[in-house]
Amino acid sequence: INVANFRFSELSAEEINSPMKKLAFRNADLTDESFNELLKLLRYTPELLQAEFDDCALDGVGDFQPSESDIVRELGKVETLIIRRLHIPRFYSFNDLRSVYSLLEKVKRITVENSKVFLVPCEFSQRLRSLEFLDLSENLMVEEYLRNSACEGAWPSLQTLILSQNYLKSIERTGEILLTLKNLTDLDISRNSFRPMPDTCRWPPKMRFLNLSSTGIWAVKMCIPQTLEVLDVSNNNLDSFSLFLPRLRELYISRNKLKTLPDGSLFPVLLVMKIRENALSTFSKDQLGSFPKLETLEAGDNHFVCSCELLSFTLGQPALSQVLPDWPDSYLCNSPPRLPGQRVQEARPSVL
Repeated sequence: INVANFRFSELSAEEINSPMKKLAFRNADLTDESFNELLKLLRYTPELLQAEFDDCALDGVGDFQPSESDIVRELGKVETLIIRRLHIPRFYSFNDLRSVYSLLEKVKRITVENSKVFLVPCEFSQRLRSLEFLDLSENLMVEEYLRNSACEGAWPSLQTLILSQNYLKSIERTGEILLTLKNLTDLDISRNSFRPMPDTCRWPPKMRFLNLSSTGIWAVKMCIPQTLEVLDVSNNNLDSFSLFLPRLRELYISRNKLKTLPDGSLFPVLLVMKIRENALSTFSKDQLGSFPKLETLEAGDNHFVCSCELLSFTLGQPALSQVLPDWPDSYLCNSPPRLPGQRVQEARPSVL
């Protein structure tokens, strides 16, 4: 729909009392002026909780300056704002959105994805006092501007921050910049191209979840925060993992180059590990037994050598499917020459 020339027809607020919870615009053409008109809808949707803009175009520079009589100062009950793939032809001239600061003070969840965001002004971040969830995936954020966005007093209630697929280069600088976010627990910085990981880093004190998947890292070091309960390092270049993480409950390390299972003593409370598509050739009863609390292990699509040791172990463990949810279809023999492609469960070695 083209709402570039949209003008709102005034109605008495008593005439309309919509039960609408969500309002979504898809493939809509907007302007600065029509945005002001759309805000007037808020007077008639007192139950609105979520506003969404997908694949829309804004022909403007963010100069939202309604007249004093028409001004809407807050979004009512709206808690969630989602913007995906917003096209702004003049985005390099875009204003700092000062005119909507007050509108967003009570919003709890904001997603602005794939919309060429390169900066959230410090003053704007400080005004987002209720924000708990912020997703800035697939944008143009770099450390220099992230430092301005996460300035002192910014996003004081923020718990989850997603910066996947931006232009971050340094894990160390990223962690240091985010120290201002005292309540941050979940951080997703996947699909950035990081330089080698340093030996030590500083992180927000309450960090529990960290996603470093698809970042090109070759090794994990003490830079990883010890407070983590969930760590995702999938789709990297890791050939070993020997880091002690005392609180870790879930480890996602699929699509790497590990040849053996990590030592279970490094993870005293680990419940879930997914280590699919690595270079594992076998695992044994002793290796599995080194994980004191492991409940779920996904280790399929590896290069299993169907030796007597592996086959005797799997044959002697009829309850393997309770621990291995992808058993038996994802466990295929890679060798010896007589058995490639056979399921480990059904392989039978020769007498020799």
